[in-house]
Amino acid sequence: MLADLPADEDALLAAPLFTREAFPDGFLAAPVAGGLPRAWEIGSTLALRGPLGRGFDLPGVTRNLALVAAGETAARLWPLVDRAGNAALFTDLSVRDLPTRVEIQPLAGLPEALEWADFLAVDIPLERVGDLAGFLGRENGGPIPPGQVLVRTEMPCGGLAECGVCTLRIGRKSILLCVEGPVCSLSHILKK
Repeated sequence: MLADLPADEDALLAAPLFTREAFPDGFLAAPVAGGLPRAWEIGSTLALRGPLGRGFDLPGVTRNLALVAAGETAARLWPLVDRAGNAALFTDLSVRDLPTRVEIQPLAGLPEALEWADFLAVDIPLERVGDLAGFLGRENGGPIPPGQVLVRTEMPCGGLAECGVCTLRIGRKSILLCVEGPVCSLSHILKK
C-alpha cells in the first residue's frame, strides 16, 4: 500500500509499504529501501491507500516453501512462513529477525532445492528480474516448481495514472506492476 504524511508539504510521492506482520488492528511494515521519510515520527498519523495490485497467493497445502530474497530485505516474505510446513530462505543478504523455523541457505543453493520445494516465493527488484533464471539454475530451461515473484519497483501513481514507471516487460507483453502485480506468476516471468 502507499503511505504518506498529510502534514508533510515537502513530500512529493507516497512511500510503498509491504506487510511484514499483520495484527487485528494494524500491521508491522517490512523495512523500506532507503528508509522511511524523515518527517515520519512515532505517533504520526499516516494516510494509507491500498492494498494495491496483487499479493502472494500460496496453494492451500504447501509442505515445502522455498523463499528467495534477492533484494535489500527478506522481511516481505515473512508473512508466508506460517502458511507452510517447512520453509527455507535462499539469500546472500545478512538476515535479522529470521523466524526460528526457517532454514537459511546461500542463493547458490537454490537450484538443488527446486526438487524439494512445492512452491517458490521470490522477492526481487525490477532491475534484477533478468537474473532470475540464473538464480534458479535454469538459464537453458528446465522444470521449476509453481511459484510467484514479488517484483519491487517504484509505483509513484499507484495505478491511478498509468504513468509507466513500474512497467515490467514479459516477452512481447508489458504489464504495470501497480495494477497487475507487484506479485506475478513465476512461470510467466520466465517466459521469453
